[in-house]
Amino acid sequence: MAEHAVAAVLQRVGATVIQEVAFLGQVPAKVEALKSELKRMQCFLRDTDARMERGENEMLSQLVSEVRDVAYSIEIIIDTASILARENSRPPSLLGAISKGACYPVHCKRLYSIGKKIDQVTARVNKIFEEFAKYNIHSTCLNETRYSMDENETLRARRLTLPDLGDEVNVIGFDSEINQVKDELLDSENKDLTVVSLVGPGGAGKSTIARKVYNLVAKNYFNSCVWICISQKFTVYGVLKDIVNGVMENQDSQELGTMSEMEIIKKIHSFLKDKRYLVVLDDVWRMEDWDMVQAAFPDVKNGSRIVLTTRNSAVSNHPNARKIIQQVKLLNEEESIELFNRKAFPSYVVHGRGDLDSFRELGKILALKCNGLPLAIIVMGGFLSKNLRITEWRRMVASVNWVAMKNEGDIKAILDLSYYDLSSNLKACFLYITSFPEDYAVPVGLLTKLWVSEGFIPNVRGSSLEETALRYVEELAQRCLILIEKRSSRCIKTVKVHDVLRDWGIGRARREGFLKDCSSRNEVETSYSNEMRAYRVVLYDSVRVKVGVAMPNLHTLLIFNAAQLERNVFSFRGLNYLRVLYFDGMRERWQLPTEIGRMVHLRYLGMKGGTYVLPATISNLTNLHTFDARDAIVEALPMDPLSISTLKHVHIYKVESWSVWKTTMQSNLESFFIVLAANTPKQWEGAIERMEEKPSWCFGKHYQSVKQLEIVGACEDEFGVPNDLHLPDLQLLPHNLRRLKISCPNLLNDEDPMPTLGSRLAYLNVLEIGVKSYTGATMTCPFSGFQYLHNLVLHDLDIEEWILEDGAMPKLRILTLCKCTKLKALPQGLQHLKELKKLKVIAMPELDQVLCYLLHKAGREVIIRSSEEHFEHVQIPKYDM
Repeated sequence: MAEHAVAAVLQRVGATVIQEVAFLGQVPAKVEALKSELKRMQCFLRDTDARMERGENEMLSQLVSEVRDVAYSIEIIIDTASILARENSRPPSLLGAISKGACYPVHCKRLYSIGKKIDQVTARVNKIFEEFAKYNIHSTCLNETRYSMDENETLRARRLTLPDLGDEVNVIGFDSEINQVKDELLDSENKDLTVVSLVGPGGAGKSTIARKVYNLVAKNYFNSCVWICISQKFTVYGVLKDIVNGVMENQDSQELGTMSEMEIIKKIHSFLKDKRYLVVLDDVWRMEDWDMVQAAFPDVKNGSRIVLTTRNSAVSNHPNARKIIQQVKLLNEEESIELFNRKAFPSYVVHGRGDLDSFRELGKILALKCNGLPLAIIVMGGFLSKNLRITEWRRMVASVNWVAMKNEGDIKAILDLSYYDLSSNLKACFLYITSFPEDYAVPVGLLTKLWVSEGFIPNVRGSSLEETALRYVEELAQRCLILIEKRSSRCIKTVKVHDVLRDWGIGRARREGFLKDCSSRNEVETSYSNEMRAYRVVLYDSVRVKVGVAMPNLHTLLIFNAAQLERNVFSFRGLNYLRVLYFDGMRERWQLPTEIGRMVHLRYLGMKGGTYVLPATISNLTNLHTFDARDAIVEALPMDPLSISTLKHVHIYKVESWSVWKTTMQSNLESFFIVLAANTPKQWEGAIERMEEKPSWCFGKHYQSVKQLEIVGACEDEFGVPNDLHLPDLQLLPHNLRRLKISCPNLLNDEDPMPTLGSRLAYLNVLEIGVKSYTGATMTCPFSGFQYLHNLVLHDLDIEEWILEDGAMPKLRILTLCKCTKLKALPQGLQHLKELKKLKVIAMPELDQVLCYLLHKAGREVIIRSSEEHFEHVQIPKYDM
């Protein structure tokens, strides 16, 4: 992975240009020289990685570790020089000029330090090139990639139609097991709480069978249902929390965080005691895991069931309850060959080829050598589908130690082959996914942004980094290294990693120093002889460690499912060089330490779950590219995030207090969402009084690349904010907007917004105007306006007349009207909208429904509801940007 480490650094700093200005001396020229040395070094590293994969010369691992250290040192130097250049290039005020003069000695000291570090790292680079010569390591052309991302769109479209792993395995070899488990769950004569165990080796299809049955029976036959992944890193609190969240809707997560484990068990027991419930405990490893949670499941003789999947037969015999044990059989020869053929010869591969007979003959041999293990067959087939070369297939038959695999039940050899076939970037992307907890449904939008922030995604002509990242997701899915958990008609939404692949990937990531996963303080502080030093750390369930002290110079810190602990237990001390910081599944309220302001190299800050209080020092994060808190509560935001010129994405979906009201959007911004919470008005009043102008949503002139915008505000009666918020000029809205939602009382006043929006936003697809944002009586959609609009929502407006001129909204497909109670009639022009498929009218009892009847007669879907509870707002996609 040395090649990847250098490539990632080059990707992150490659576009950084340090301007050659007088106050930086020779630093810009030296920085460019360092980048050139990195590129030259990368040419040698492919040979190094290949030799290490073949097990040659273990001494190379020390050289690889040194290369990574140097690469990251160079990145720190370049980032520091870039920050120094930005600080000194800002035009100062008179006071600022005086201050700047006073700070000149400090600047000189920093400049000297950068120059000295460059000289030191240059000496280390020269030493590395001497080592390359010593070990006879050759330079390799970087254009010799294992596969190309530049495929034609027709081929790519055919690949996207591939079914996911679960759908395929369900119909091959598992019908009998599925029916047997289903019958046991629905046995009306058995009223006892019964544990149905599926036992078999990893990759045999236990979870697939359980998931299929769960989907068939859960909602139709049981009152409460929940699927829980146990895994090797089992924690009682984590499992209990998942059960509560699964069976109890609207549970207060903060309240849960204050309860003991026994209190939560009693809460679950009380909730389930009058319900027929189904609980799946997937991947149970130890008998004591069951012992710790069994008290939560009451037996009230109503036919409740627990499904348990395990590799350990002793676990299946352990529960002190009625037990049914089912051994999952492996696939027979016919089933193995059928499954292999589906994976190795998908439709886009066989299309137009007439030379597959010899491949199929070798395929039979390979399929049978997998010993009926579905996961082995699937990974093997996915690997070979990308390598339709007869020599490669013959090499597979001859080279893999099939006897050892059969005796040990280990598919490591197949996983190794599939992994070696990936480019260095794809290897990094796959290993990164394994850092998420077992059975975690990873949102693709989150994953791709993390990949981009880490520097894993190369620049590909004609594609943005995000588009290339999405193609990497598709590539890994095609190779069967990840499972598609959820998809829409046009893209993959969430993915998972099979637990066997995850265990294998985590092990490789540790050995290669790609990341270190830790569940305790001891694991953080312990160095292992067979593992390289890691610059990424993943903490599960516990943060009882000063990780920056134990592992200095970290570049990535991911924290999952941690509880708030006593004051000062978790510290950001020593984490000044972080590039990525991500919190996920946090409990309770988090006061982030002031040391976060020292993380001037931070590019990605993500928060999911929990409540966060941010210190004022967060405004020092001048290198930040993405600030993502869409699934968290930000109690206080003591900064203007848009004052950071490097920001591209801002997503803060619940802010309870924001001390900045007027802001200017930066030119690099691509997506921006801030939603103000409804329960903290008092903090705003002081800010409003101090403003010279009326408080308003103020848009700068340099954010025209933003494609999605949500403007949400509050009304005076409910929240104490004055009703005179206004949007000064609709012409300031970015003309490339695709989705726009305006829900802020009086924001538009009584001036009809539709003529301006219809002409200004030529590419708008989705529009919602609601909550009396517009207070006028007439709304006019102009001639030829909204040419690409396909979804329009008008909600809680006082319009009395709606005019639809000829040629307006020709592609409108869905129209929703809700609580526009003063509107008595629909515009006649709706009859002429040929693309209109659905009309929804909600809570509008006075509306003349003649036109609704005519549209229904014309074959359009018309839905009329009396209650506002049926209304659904436009949803701005969370991870599709």
